[in-house]
Amino acid sequence: MEQSKNKRTNIPIHKLQERTTLGIQLRHFVNFSTEKMIKLGAHRDDHYIFILQEFGNSHVNVDFNSIAVNGTAVFFILPGQVHHIPESERAAGWFMAIDSSLVEKSYHQVFEEMSLHQQSLGINKEKGDQLVKCVELLSSMFAVEDRPAMPATVIHSFASAYVGLLADLYKNSIPEKDKQNLRPEIITREFRAMVCNQFKTLKNPRQYADALSLSLSYLNEVVKTVTGSPVSYWIHQEVVLEAKRMLYYSDLSVKQIAFSLGYDDHAYFSRLFAKVSGTSAVKFRKDYRE
Repeated sequence: MEQSKNKRTNIPIHKLQERTTLGIQLRHFVNFSTEKMIKLGAHRDDHYIFILQEFGNSHVNVDFNSIAVNGTAVFFILPGQVHHIPESERAAGWFMAIDSSLVEKSYHQVFEEMSLHQQSLGINKEKGDQLVKCVELLSSMFAVEDRPAMPATVIHSFASAYVGLLADLYKNSIPEKDKQNLRPEIITREFRAMVCNQFKTLKNPRQYADALSLSLSYLNEVVKTVTGSPVSYWIHQEVVLEAKRMLYYSDLSVKQIAFSLGYDDHAYFSRLFAKVSGTSAVKFRKDYRE
């Protein structure tokens, strides 16, 4: 990848309010334009994205993971996740961008939980037809593109119902055995949300345990039972993921990145990055930019 002449210091963030004041953008697509996708490049959004693919095959890269979307399927991207769509084969479906404030808290929790092992979700014809009818009706509430033909409250309510259907599909895809003990799930969800918001300032597992009014041993036990990995693993994963984003999408030095992530000792940060990712920060940048 050729570097820009101007030094990049951050990852592009696409803001929904710059495209619409309604908080919702809805598009039907027939094949993604490869040229348009390249032009968009990898970026973050400050809002949710939901994709309903009616048919075809696509690949979505989200935070360095390649996720296949095959046949009739649904997929979501959380606010803040770095993503782009490198390829699509004869695919058609619906794209919706929606402001986080319009997504109910219970739905937030479902998508955040599923993001631990994020994948597309294949659906049968009956469910696919149901979702298509719903999103087509939602689309009819717009006069021209994003200009509403109905009161915003009506559109927002209907959009919430559509998102609720998607959340319900994901929730029902969780094996029954994983739903039985809710307290560990709730604690893990709270811990993960805290890590996402405070990983730059809270680095010690005990700090999270104290904030959640739990013993460190119990928090470790719960998080490891639910996710398969201990508390420290998720803290380090969040730090390194953000570092990877900055290494790839900015021209900041490793030292500058370490400092921005809350590490005064950049040598320690470099060792941590190498241990977690299996490669040095410099090599990661070189490999991914070529």
